[in-house]
Amino acid sequence: MQRRRTPAERGSTSILALGILVGAAFLVAIVASLGGSYVAHAELQQAADLSVAVIERGGADSPQLRGERMARANGAGRVRIDTIEDGARLRIRVAAPAPRLFGVPAGLQVRAVAYADMPAPALVGDGGPNPPGVYAGSLEVVDGGARLCPRVARAYRAIDTAAGGDGITLWATSGFRGWAEQAALYAQLGPVIAAPPGTSRHHDATELDIAVGPAGSAVHRWLTTNGPTHGWVQRYSWEPWHWGYVRGC
Repeated sequence: MQRRRTPAERGSTSILALGILVGAAFLVAIVASLGGSYVAHAELQQAADLSVAVIERGGADSPQLRGERMARANGAGRVRIDTIEDGARLRIRVAAPAPRLFGVPAGLQVRAVAYADMPAPALVGDGGPNPPGVYAGSLEVVDGGARLCPRVARAYRAIDTAAGGDGITLWATSGFRGWAEQAALYAQLGPVIAAPPGTSRHHDATELDIAVGPAGSAVHRWLTTNGPTHGWVQRYSWEPWHWGYVRGC
């Protein structure tokens, strides 16, 4: 004959069953949290990897801008891209809020890292004498304060006059730079923006930084259309402001 369980025994069984259910729910929560974090990290790593791809492919703007736009378009909430290995590579660090489980964040952030080789400069126009030469002749100052060799200064004044006839104002903010000036700029801006001293085309006295605004502005469009006729080219695809006189000094 089966013995009846006492109320105490029945209570213990209920507590045990409840404990099993709570433990199972806790285990499911842990597995879901780990799974959600894994998926979130995989998606964020993909954003970083896509950033690498678009950086190394090259383009018309700066590698950092391309990489940042791509990472953000693929879910990265925070993007930091900096140079390493003396400017030869870029490190892309991305982060996003951790996934939520039952309305509670499963951590603070999810992070991912990737590395990209710096694309080779896309030179436009002639190669120029550098490296390593530096122009050593006389210089003339044009509107905006830029210094140029006399022949290039005349060429700039000619294109400046032509632009003015079309209602476009050119302003040359930087021209010839010596080694010391370039070294100071390189130390300030780093290798992504500035060339190392001895390799900058600004040493040639044929180059200008013109205040064009963003790529595609009215000034930039006018220069793109009319510059080559006057002997000027946008020297680097990602620098809409940098224009060089291909006929030299």
